[in-house]
Amino acid sequence: MKTLVTGATGFLGSHLVERLLALGHDVRALARKSSDTGHLETTNSKIVVGNVEDYESIRGAVKGVDVVFHAAARVTPGWGSWKAFHSCIVSGTDNILRASAEAGVARFLHVSTGAVHGKHCEGDIPACESTLRHVDFAPDSYYDCAKLQAEDVAFDYHKRGKVPVSMIRIGAIYGPRDRLLADRVFRHVSPPVIVWPGNADPKYSIVYVTDAVELAIMAATSETSAGDVYNVAPSHEITLRQFAAGMVRALGSKKIEVSIPYAVAYAWCSAMEGWSRLRRVREMPYLTRAGLRFLNKGLYLDGSKAKEELGWEPRVSIEEGTRRYVEWRRSDGAR
Repeated sequence: MKTLVTGATGFLGSHLVERLLALGHDVRALARKSSDTGHLETTNSKIVVGNVEDYESIRGAVKGVDVVFHAAARVTPGWGSWKAFHSCIVSGTDNILRASAEAGVARFLHVSTGAVHGKHCEGDIPACESTLRHVDFAPDSYYDCAKLQAEDVAFDYHKRGKVPVSMIRIGAIYGPRDRLLADRVFRHVSPPVIVWPGNADPKYSIVYVTDAVELAIMAATSETSAGDVYNVAPSHEITLRQFAAGMVRALGSKKIEVSIPYAVAYAWCSAMEGWSRLRRVREMPYLTRAGLRFLNKGLYLDGSKAKEELGWEPRVSIEEGTRRYVEWRRSDGAR
């Protein structure tokens, strides 16, 4: 099978490349000129230079491809302009779908997020695939809004018969090369004292990256999954502090935990954002107001559909996954 992975230099995309190669598939890895392709160069993938925001640059990349795995996105929640998010996520998705339809691609896998459900995935009842999608348009939810619009674009291409689309919605994934969730939790729990903003301990759908990759491939290749969406979520609930506790055990050290008022943490995040903007820093600060909201509201999804229809369920436990992540973080390869 000939495949193309967009966002191949990113976290999920790089693991997709590795797994597809391990399964014996021919893999093209789409990368921007400015991207660090160091890891991709250690694989047997064919690196193709292109940017989903530039339609002409990706037309050749999809020619002769059987399946496109679209993982490219601007993953900087709460950091960046709406124009930047829209260009990469919404217009970028339309561009790669348009090119795929033009090239006669047989299947298209779109990577989305459970955050498209907004407040409906923040409580004690997990959101299923048919739960209402709604996101309030605001600077700290530009990423979520863009992802919701990109879903509509992808569904539209499928409904009009231009290209068969399958979709996965991620709650939270982690593992080697993760510079978002696992990176922040690792840095948060590494000091002797762990400071928590407020007393909330929300529920999350946290899955190790290789398990998420397996579902992506299943959804993209199953004869019955075209037009369907599947949540990447374990069958059991886990809270953020349980995940953090797994990271602490993997670190092998005892910690003191304290809480500070949520308002204080919010003010601190606002100050960090303001300082970064004054310095014109492009990189997202360690923690933004959007990130703080994520820590206190949760993202809880129901993963039963993927199990019932595709036979998928996560295999890597939090204990094993955090151990693997810490081992990678301590290795030379993480530096």
